[in-house]
Amino acid sequence: MRSIALVAALTAAVFVGVGSQSASAATTTNVTKPAPVMVTVAEGDSLSKIAEAKQTTYVRVFNANDKIANPDVINPGQELRIPAADEELPDRYADWQAQQQAAAAAPAAAPVAAAKPAAAPVASASATSYPALSSNAAKAFIYAKESGNNPAATNPSGCFGIGQDCNGVLRSMCGVDYNCQDAYFTNYAMNRYGGWEGAYSFWVNHGWW
Repeated sequence: MRSIALVAALTAAVFVGVGSQSASAATTTNVTKPAPVMVTVAEGDSLSKIAEAKQTTYVRVFNANDKIANPDVINPGQELRIPAADEELPDRYADWQAQQQAAAAAPAAAPVAAAKPAAAPVASASATSYPALSSNAAKAFIYAKESGNNPAATNPSGCFGIGQDCNGVLRSMCGVDYNCQDAYFTNYAMNRYGGWEGAYSFWVNHGWW
């Protein structure tokens, strides 16, 4: 009887020891966290291009990086964090879209005021939110709105440069040469709108040019 009791005690001790080791290993495993996945923006990159390479979406990359103010504008050398597939993120993209829609809708409300008897024409109503500008000021306004005046800016659709060329011509023609891009977009403004003033007038009424 004493032998049986001794064997039972030793067996229980072994199981207790194994259980303690398993619990300790589980605790150690839970403490270890994977390092964040970081990407450095290269020349010609866009959020869409980076997201596709990392098997995620540009919306999730935008949501995970609060230093990006505009998903259409990222700069070479910028460090971006790629979120984990199961990571819950704040919907910053929806907030950004709402801001853009509100900004685009502001000029469209002007004709309502113009319908009143004492109101100015529609063109003058637009000037309430966006005053008439000189050619150079109109150009500066468009560059600021389109790219933040950044010749390397690329949006998720691949549009590129200070004025956001979406035809795929500017990148091979000028690269990030500011003066070359400026000449290209000035020619575009002249041919399509008769000058920067016309391009500006179109932009304030449509939110693009």
